[in-house]
Amino acid sequence: MIKLLRTFTADERGVVSTDWVMLTAGAVMLGMSAVTAVQASMSGAGDHVSGSVTVENGD
Repeated sequence: MIKLLRTFTADERGVVSTDWVMLTAGAVMLGMSAVTAVQASMSGAGDHVSGSVTVENGD
């Protein structure tokens, strides 16, 4: 049993896969936070442009 545990902890075959999963998850989270930040500011900019167009058209 102890030999099995030592072999299991020394095995590094799946380490590369784990690294790529962590890097991909980090990239996805970074992208989602960027989209959220841009989306919040674009909503306010869209309202501003809509108000300006309405004023210029006289509606």
